[in-house]
Amino acid sequence: MTYAMSDLHGESGRYQAMLERIRFSPEDALFILGDVVDRGGIGGVDILRDVMARPNVRLLLGNHEEIFRRVSRTRGDREMDHWRRSGGQITLDTFDSLSAGEQADILAFLDALPDHAEVEAGGRRFYLVHAFPSEDPHQRIWARPGPQAVTPFDGGTIVVAGHTPVCEFWGSDEETIRKYLLGREHVSIFQGPGYFNIDCACGYQLPQRRLACLALETLEAYYT
Repeated sequence: MTYAMSDLHGESGRYQAMLERIRFSPEDALFILGDVVDRGGIGGVDILRDVMARPNVRLLLGNHEEIFRRVSRTRGDREMDHWRRSGGQITLDTFDSLSAGEQADILAFLDALPDHAEVEAGGRRFYLVHAFPSEDPHQRIWARPGPQAVTPFDGGTIVVAGHTPVCEFWGSDEETIRKYLLGREHVSIFQGPGYFNIDCACGYQLPQRRLACLALETLEAYYT
């Protein structure tokens, strides 16, 4: 089985619980669509090291990995402040506690990350990306398409992405988020025409948040 998840944001407990939930095995494949670090969880670097050790798990570049690999090298005051405001302090603290060799291995791994993957599963074609397909690499990890998004591909290719929590899809102000959450026990995967957003706010301090995982062959959703 081929799985996709996104935006773990340091929630290593939910990540491990999801691997158990889907009974992940060496015969399976998992694509993580970026943003395993930063924000509320403390285990982002641990998730990175786990991914690095698994040949059947592929991490795609997210905007938080891009910030991590760049700012951890430059350490400019303005960039560091932006990273901290984006939840990067816990990542920085953990990274700085590692040996020079471990740091170099992680940065080399991050430097080699692709920003998208094209996959066939269950007789369907998928384009996996952190934010949204684009000819511009910056937009592939930063774009925020919103609920009107449809696949830009002819021939039925399905886009699976994350980056924008589903609860912020209609707007990131408190009132819009409150309206989305009203009456909902949990944040769930958004499905549009040829498009799935699987960021269910795992890294946000909301009682309705979840980590989502999509099985590509069956389009079945799993949550922890």
